[in-house]
Amino acid sequence: MVKKRNPRLEGTVREAIADILETEFADPRLAFVTITEVEVTQDVKQATAYYTTLDPDLISSDPRRSRGHRVAPAHEVAAALESSAPRVQSLLARRVRMRNTPQLTFVPDPVAEHASRVDALLAEVRRDGGMGEPGEPDDGSAPGGDASS
Repeated sequence: MVKKRNPRLEGTVREAIADILETEFADPRLAFVTITEVEVTQDVKQATAYYTTLDPDLISSDPRRSRGHRVAPAHEVAAALESSAPRVQSLLARRVRMRNTPQLTFVPDPVAEHASRVDALLAEVRRDGGMGEPGEPDDGSAPGGDASS
């Protein structure tokens, strides 16, 4: 039997958690966290919040772009979310009217990790000469050249 989900409730909870993390916490480890999805169990006792964060090398490597901000490594973000879960849950209970307030679990979004891995693999293939640029013919001929010679 397929479990029924409530996408409207999940969307409301996702928005509330994102807003709570942005407005109620001054923890710099949570500065670049995005809540991508929330799954609430049918009995509304558990909620899994999936999150992503920026790659620390993305901003930290260029001091002109960082503007004093530091992107926390993944393990620090996970620790910050785990320690803030009870407070987020308490604030969530005040913002979203539900019979039960679900116990929150924060999990890194696997979709973002997989997409990053695919991008890295595609870049590696292009770098190794395995693929041309998009729009180039894939018949082995050089651009502008004659394939029959």
